[in-house]
Amino acid sequence: MSGSGGPNEETGIWILPIEDGRLRKLRDKASGAVLAPDDSRIAFLHGNEIWLMNIDGHAPRRLAAAPPGYSFTETLTWSLDGRSLAYGRRSHDGDAFALESRDLDTGRTTQLLSDPRVGGFCWARDGRIIYARQEDPPNETSANLWEASIDPGTAEVRAKPRRLTNWGGFLFGSLHISTDGRRLSFVRQRFRRHIYVGQLEASAGRLMSPRRLTFDEWMNWPSGWTRDSKAVLFFSDRNGDLDIFQQSIDDRGAQAMVTGHEEKRDPRLSPDGRWLLYLAWPKADERILVGEGRLMRVTPGGGSPEPVFRVAGYPGPVRIEPSGTRPSLAAAGHPRFRCPSVPQAPCVLSEQVRDQAVFTAFDPAGGRGREVARVDADPGRPTFWDLSPDGRWIAFGTREATSGVIQLVPLAGQAPRSVSAGGWTHLESVAWAANGAGLFVTSYGSKGFPLLFVSLDGRARLLHTAHYYAESPVPSPDGRYLAFGEISPEGNAWIIETKR
Repeated sequence: MSGSGGPNEETGIWILPIEDGRLRKLRDKASGAVLAPDDSRIAFLHGNEIWLMNIDGHAPRRLAAAPPGYSFTETLTWSLDGRSLAYGRRSHDGDAFALESRDLDTGRTTQLLSDPRVGGFCWARDGRIIYARQEDPPNETSANLWEASIDPGTAEVRAKPRRLTNWGGFLFGSLHISTDGRRLSFVRQRFRRHIYVGQLEASAGRLMSPRRLTFDEWMNWPSGWTRDSKAVLFFSDRNGDLDIFQQSIDDRGAQAMVTGHEEKRDPRLSPDGRWLLYLAWPKADERILVGEGRLMRVTPGGGSPEPVFRVAGYPGPVRIEPSGTRPSLAAAGHPRFRCPSVPQAPCVLSEQVRDQAVFTAFDPAGGRGREVARVDADPGRPTFWDLSPDGRWIAFGTREATSGVIQLVPLAGQAPRSVSAGGWTHLESVAWAANGAGLFVTSYGSKGFPLLFVSLDGRARLLHTAHYYAESPVPSPDGRYLAFGEISPEGNAWIIETKR
């Protein structure tokens, strides 16, 4: 068995002998372990590498390393004869996926499939690779089963993959096939993202009774508030495209603010409240034109949206991964923007320029201003940031399993600082408190997803634990409320008969 646990969510591999029932650890910092058909070896992941070791944990050796910008998925699968190992590698932006097999004796690697919509898979004893493929837009919340016939001698695909099912409304998780190849088991999964709102005690020491704001069955991402702190601004796929909505914290219904065929994200008010700002990317044949992003503005009371200026890049898809194992909901790439609460201070835009995040000030009425900061940022690693209410600091972090540090980047001549999240790691998102006295931070955990308040001297207080996934905390301007997103997964185990 393998996985993460403990106070620091450290991964490892354990063995539980039937004879004495005493759990014994074989290796630290490892995950995705699978046993060879003859029970002699274990294949596992160690960071961005695939390793092999004997059943007793001895003789470990590295088999493969993921290329830059890629990670291996936790779907290592042995061939029936134990001579080959199949694995998936996915780009960090989610736009590329390859299913490969490697001969363990010769080291020869063969690409079996190349499709970013492939998720989990299993290898049947008759040579078939059965895999789940996410449907193309606008039906990406559904997946179906496909099969590819593999030559047992060369481990190459014999013929064009064949579709096996024509279902809809769910994704596949934990695909496994019986030894005789006659039965296939899987978890039928659906994900919904809801917005919650809770009332904050003074000094953000406690989040009281968070309650669900959105009750539809779609994906909703909070990103801002109205100036009077009475309504949440968010974007949602409830109309098929990503559109902009507003919903009062006392109502169960949302009001459409901006709709249309473009992909629209991150609605926020300008510091003076005159404009509703958002990012938009046009579509062509349901494909997002990732190099054509624009910052848009519209008056909060309605009217025709107007472009402010063009933005470079695309932050990545806001979707559930094809495997259904990890949500990718508020894409952690660039460009993104934030606005302070001080009317005289400029808003700030982030863009990826090679291996740095470049921050530029802008005026919603006057356009781009000067560059105000640069931060080292590997384009293959998700990052998160927020602008302080006074517009003087950027809180910046990188999603890393071992890191619990947030950089405080000055914009007005101060010295740089950093804040530790009180021993918490796997940080996922950040938002400044309305008074600038601390940070709201979300984290990843095997026993739930913590929502924290971290003071600027590094003291962390747990406010809430989501059962599955939480992110995008957004405090109201008056500091009385906190909105955040939370995933609601649904899953049932199924077994079906397979046919040739």
